[in-house]
Amino acid sequence: MEPLELLDELQDIENSMGRHKVIDKGPRNIDLDILLYDNQVIHHKRLDVPHIGIPEREFVLRPLAEYV
Repeated sequence: MEPLELLDELQDIENSMGRHKVIDKGPRNIDLDILLYDNQVIHHKRLDVPHIGIPEREFVLRPLAEYV
């Protein structure tokens, strides 16, 4: 899948599982993000890859460190 097509699929999954965004950047019952996409850098109004929040999230950095 291309990045925006993947984003649409992930958002469909979130919506089908009843995702409710109450507070911007706040907790959600499900949150699917595209962290990386091959070695591509993507800047689009709907999508930034690598994900801009990676450096702030230890729960993302730890498994990513094992992958790299």
